[in-house]
Amino acid sequence: MEEDYKAIRSLFMGCVGISGVTEELWTEENLKALDQFIEDTSITIMVVYMDAHMGLRVEISIPSKEQVVEQLYYFTRMPGTMITAETFDAVVQFGTVRGDPARAMLHYMTCLPAPLVSLSADRGKDIKDNYMNSMHCQLAFLTDYVYEKQGKTVLYIPMEGLQYSPENASKDKNLVQRMETVVIHWTDQIKELLNAQEIMNMRDSCGPLQEIVFWQSCSKKLLNISQQLQKPGVRHIQKILQLSKSVYLERFCKLAKDIQNSSLEAQSNLVFLSILKEPCEALAQLKPSQFAPKLRQIVNLIRIIWVNSSYYNTRERITGLFRKMSSEIIHLCFKSFCLDLIFKGYVLSSKKVLNDCIQCCRSWKEIYLHASEIHQKYSSKPWDLDHRSFFVVVDSFIQRFRCLVEVCDCQYQFARWEDGQQRPLPRFIGCQGPELTRFLLEIEESFHSGLQNLRTVEKDLLDIKNTTWSNEFNKFRALVKDLETSMQNLINSVFKTVNTVEEGVRLLDTFRPMATREAIKCTVEEKMESVYYLFNRELKMVNNELNQRTRCFPDHMPRLAGQAHWARALRHRLDRPMEVLQKAHFMTESYNRKQVVLTYTQTIHVLDEIVRNNFSIWNQNLGSQYLKRLEQPLMVRCKDKTAKLNINFDNNLLNLFGEIHYWDRLKFEIPQYVIDIYNEREDLRGLRERALLLIRDYNRIIGNLSPSDLGLFRQRIHFIDKKIQPGLNKLMWLSKAASNIFIRDCLSQVEKVQLIIDGYKVSSFSISNLCRQISETLLVKIDGKTVYRNLEFEDDQKSHRQSQLQILQSAHHEIVDIMTNIYKIFSNDGPEVQEYWTTYTKKVDHKVEEAFRKNIVQSMKKLSRAINGDSKASPNPLFKVFLSLRQATPQTVPRVEFSPTLGKLAEIVNILPHLIDTISEFKRLPELLGSRQSEGKPIHTNIEQDEEIKKIQSAIATGMTSNANQLQAYLKTWYKYKDIWEVNKDNVIRSYQRLNLPVTSFDADIHRYTEKANSVQQEETVLNIRFVILDCSPLKSSLVQHCSEWQTKFTQLLSLMATTRLRELHTYLHDNAISLRQPPKTLAELDDSQNLLETLQRSLAKTEAQIPVIHKQFAILDNYKVPVEQDVQEMREVLNGEWVWFQQVLIDSDTMLQKHKEKFKNSFVVSSEDFKKKIQATLQEFNSTG
Repeated sequence: MEEDYKAIRSLFMGCVGISGVTEELWTEENLKALDQFIEDTSITIMVVYMDAHMGLRVEISIPSKEQVVEQLYYFTRMPGTMITAETFDAVVQFGTVRGDPARAMLHYMTCLPAPLVSLSADRGKDIKDNYMNSMHCQLAFLTDYVYEKQGKTVLYIPMEGLQYSPENASKDKNLVQRMETVVIHWTDQIKELLNAQEIMNMRDSCGPLQEIVFWQSCSKKLLNISQQLQKPGVRHIQKILQLSKSVYLERFCKLAKDIQNSSLEAQSNLVFLSILKEPCEALAQLKPSQFAPKLRQIVNLIRIIWVNSSYYNTRERITGLFRKMSSEIIHLCFKSFCLDLIFKGYVLSSKKVLNDCIQCCRSWKEIYLHASEIHQKYSSKPWDLDHRSFFVVVDSFIQRFRCLVEVCDCQYQFARWEDGQQRPLPRFIGCQGPELTRFLLEIEESFHSGLQNLRTVEKDLLDIKNTTWSNEFNKFRALVKDLETSMQNLINSVFKTVNTVEEGVRLLDTFRPMATREAIKCTVEEKMESVYYLFNRELKMVNNELNQRTRCFPDHMPRLAGQAHWARALRHRLDRPMEVLQKAHFMTESYNRKQVVLTYTQTIHVLDEIVRNNFSIWNQNLGSQYLKRLEQPLMVRCKDKTAKLNINFDNNLLNLFGEIHYWDRLKFEIPQYVIDIYNEREDLRGLRERALLLIRDYNRIIGNLSPSDLGLFRQRIHFIDKKIQPGLNKLMWLSKAASNIFIRDCLSQVEKVQLIIDGYKVSSFSISNLCRQISETLLVKIDGKTVYRNLEFEDDQKSHRQSQLQILQSAHHEIVDIMTNIYKIFSNDGPEVQEYWTTYTKKVDHKVEEAFRKNIVQSMKKLSRAINGDSKASPNPLFKVFLSLRQATPQTVPRVEFSPTLGKLAEIVNILPHLIDTISEFKRLPELLGSRQSEGKPIHTNIEQDEEIKKIQSAIATGMTSNANQLQAYLKTWYKYKDIWEVNKDNVIRSYQRLNLPVTSFDADIHRYTEKANSVQQEETVLNIRFVILDCSPLKSSLVQHCSEWQTKFTQLLSLMATTRLRELHTYLHDNAISLRQPPKTLAELDDSQNLLETLQRSLAKTEAQIPVIHKQFAILDNYKVPVEQDVQEMREVLNGEWVWFQQVLIDSDTMLQKHKEKFKNSFVVSSEDFKKKIQATLQEFNSTG
């Protein structure tokens, strides 16, 4: 089947001769369409053509009119016929068409089939009539179809009617009917043409140029149809229908006459309307702002058409022409701007064009009304046009233009658009700046969202009958009102933070571009007034300062010059805001502004007057005595008995230098007699600063030394005092050279002493740091996390003390070295200095002793906190103590004990002797430095006797005792289990064995110890008792082990008793069964067997009662998973069977014994008869023989 399809496809593909077609172009889609044509017998046509965009196309329908096909292959077949490789040639017809298929078909049918059929006389009349009727309809349709695309109306003239004379043709009824059909088609064509003309004539949306084009087209079409009506063929067919008296001819002739009249009307209208072509074309090249002169000319030309035209002078047509002119103006206005540019932010240029459009529309109305007024005034023909019918559209579009202007304003205000570019985002200062910026961006985002919604209906802008634009614009306007409120709130919020005129003007300049709408303008104007208020408030503050009785001046300035600078600063404080206001050209002139400027001018005048008056006062108070104030020593001693120095420079000179400096900065002229001394101010300043440096260094030496330190350095300080003595009584400020040399030498000597003192201070500081290190190097190591077992605490503390001892030894040795180095400084000084050195050594020694004492105190406090805790928290676990059950000897009763014991724990915690022993090796400094015995007690002795340490030790002992009591109290909670370890197990078991207690007693005792073991397991294993973690796991393990031993002994005893009883019962049953089953051979044996049977039968119930007891015993053993010997287990399993078997043995034995009893009876009877016979025989023999 597939091979057949391939063959048929090849035949179709071979028939297609379109250039450029290859096998690759026969896609899967094309082959699928080809297979559909082959399979579906109801499809009669298939076309193959080359599409410019999609390539080769195979379709089962004719391409649409819009498609341009250069070459097309068609395949046809009769409905219901199958296509195979053998029937292909007979069934399928194909051909090709180039260009327009319809035109090709029309040409083909007109040139070939139509003439042949029309002239043929071979066919039957009925067949020919039917065929000709269908052919005329098809050709008429094809003619309309072909020429309709060219905008032409062509009458189809059948050749059939032309081959007969009108007289002969009118006699052929079928022919006449066919000609009537053709005439009816002509009538419809003419009627359609006239109707189309009327419809086009009623259109108002087109402009004057389109109106001219319309009448040109009408004139051309009507002239063409008029010429066709004069053709001989048309006249010939009219003659045939006239002779046949057809009812359709009259209507056709009437329409033909209407065509003639309409043609004349169209030519006349075209002539008059053509005068508008040139000005309308010129108008289309102008901008809306240039329309007015041309519009006046066009209105005058329309008036000429109205007055002089024969056909176009009706009120309706002139009104329609003005309406078309209005539409043209609106169209040109819309053409002058771009909606996309408006919505993309080109608002300034677009707004200018929109305003020009609005003005253009207004000018059009004014020009029309002015022309109407002139016409009414000077013409006899009334101007009775209803201008409202076409100006209503103009007014509507003026409103649309205003809407677009409002859109531009809103974009300029809310979105910062100008001409395609957004203005920079305003920058708000302060902590609320980012929040205000975010709020502004939210307003902008909301506006863009509303603008996009409006843009979606921009296509409805030109359709004034459609309310979509108006509705959406109303929503947009409502959104804008909300955004205006938000913008006003933003402006108010921003101005709440404004405190200066500069900030206010900057913000006004920021919001000025956004103030395009009236509400925002009012808000911005209000803020302008608030800026004036700020400046006015600043003026009032300045005036209030001026009105104060005491005038302020900076602390670093002299009084008069300071007041002048203060006044000048007040002026600068006002000048800057005023300068900003003057540069703010956008701020409107108002009453408040005028008042502010007036107040500013008056205040500035007052401030300038203050400056001039102060300079005049200062100038009058100047004198010539300033030079004498330099004739005094450089330094003096302080009067506070501290032996420090002070500068001896007259402060009035400094005040004079300051006044001159600041008056000079204010550009005032200084008198010459003070300028001379002012010129030496730098030399005096240098000398004064060097003197101050010497004073500072000397005073620093005196101030940094304590009284004892001064005793150590008294010889060196005495030497410095001799060096500086000339500066106290001889050297004056006028002798600058000698004074500089003196100060330089003194500074050198002071610097040397300062270096020695600095070294001494550094050494003393190092000793203090080492003492602090000794006090902080604790001899107890407790981190709050480690928990010690047994002797771990002792070992860890011992190791820690050894490591810390090395640190203490190092620090103590370093202190000795430092003291040795310090002594080298004073070793050559006098006896008084040596006494001070001895005092200093004792002081350092006491400091070292105090450091060791603090070390021990802090170490003991650390241990005390570990034992007793503090006020905020309980102590952390420090020791782990085990609670266990111990038995000294196998004969003694076990006891519950702590490990380590409480006594051992107290011994471990008592570490104070170890601490004292650790520091006992440190000697006092006088012994180490002077190689002689110290008079005081050793360091460790004093520390050991310290009361604070004794109190801490007592607190530790108290904590240990309290903890021991709590541990003992907890220990007593385990006494409820004393019977587990105190009772002798063997004695109890022997008692059980002797008493032969019932099975339930065993089960109860075993279960009791199981419950006790569970109760022990539920006890808390680990618990904290203050600083001790008590671990009860050894005790619990021992108790559980004892419970297990109790259970084992009970189960072993029960197993023994059950096994013994089972074995005895088994032996009893088997032995008696064997005895009973042994047949009696004698009467004695029978009697024994019978007695045994009766005994067994009597004890049957008692024996049977043992079986449940045995089963219960073994059930308890099974419950506790006690192993049983294999042979015992087997006997247990067959016990019930054996008992049944034994009962059967008794029954069988009873039967057997009855049988043997009967047998013995019969044998006895026989023996008795025989014996009787023997007796009788004997008697007879005796009797007979004697």
